[in-house]
Amino acid sequence: MQKFLLLIYFLLALSAKNYAQTDSLKGISAKDSAELMNELIDLLSSSEKPASYFTASIGIGNRLFNVRNNALNAKQSSINKFIYSPALGYYHKSGASFSASANLLNDSVNGFGVNQYAVSPAYQLEGNKNFYFAFVYTHYFVNDIFSTYTSPLQNDFYTSLNYKKTWVQPGIALGYSTGKYGEVKRKRALYDSVTNNIKAFTFIISASHQFIWDNIFNKKDGMILNTALMLNTASSKVDIHHNTNAANLLNFLNKKGKLPKFKTSPYQVESAGLSLDLQYVYGKFVFEPQVYFDYYLQQTEENRFTSVITFNLSYSF
Repeated sequence: MQKFLLLIYFLLALSAKNYAQTDSLKGISAKDSAELMNELIDLLSSSEKPASYFTASIGIGNRLFNVRNNALNAKQSSINKFIYSPALGYYHKSGASFSASANLLNDSVNGFGVNQYAVSPAYQLEGNKNFYFAFVYTHYFVNDIFSTYTSPLQNDFYTSLNYKKTWVQPGIALGYSTGKYGEVKRKRALYDSVTNNIKAFTFIISASHQFIWDNIFNKKDGMILNTALMLNTASSKVDIHHNTNAANLLNFLNKKGKLPKFKTSPYQVESAGLSLDLQYVYGKFVFEPQVYFDYYLQQTEENRFTSVITFNLSYSF
């Protein structure tokens, strides 16, 4: 459970990542899609002036949430389902942007459909040759907090800073998230509805390098491979509230310390990660496969090694 909660924060990085190219989780690489896309656009464009544009995209992946922080994505359990993520975004030449996205999947209870929406206002620093800076807020509108197919976090604040001048670019990222999710437990005539309120903090240290190629097949295309190593640290707190038809039993278990009112995870190093983010641009189209590998460093009964795989196709206009 502790690993899952910390995953839950690192989870918030693909959705803001799409704030300029479209949504999902952002990601945890030192630079996000908007910055990488701008570099390619600069290479392929004869104009040196920044431009404003819209993007429309569709993504597919093996994790539930489209969030900026891939390390959080890595800590959720695999659900063996394809997650589809259509998104629409607007990127202004000043660096301000806004995107909206949805998650679609085949829910065994409700069938195929949208299980949550997300909106992400964001800002990234433009025109600075020494530093890359970005700030993103993402809000998730979930259909049912008791569903295993929705985000346990509804509010996510994420900011990152990278130094550009060295071959290996050092960077840091800070995140703070809040939200709630529910669990229902039944045993014969007993019923217990549990609401968990989450607060999570994340600090990430990264080292990255971008490989850039232009005019691969013709003058309209280019490619960037963004590689990043990360050390993920985090802390979290969960407040637990019960709604049951067995109040006397609940009070008895509370007195015995069997039902804690909150769970905390102290600030500690959680995992190490490797992100590989490839973007191929042809004209106004961008194809982006991304892989993130995460190894959990703390004691756990779950699998320490997890991977997040996503594919995004976007069109700018």
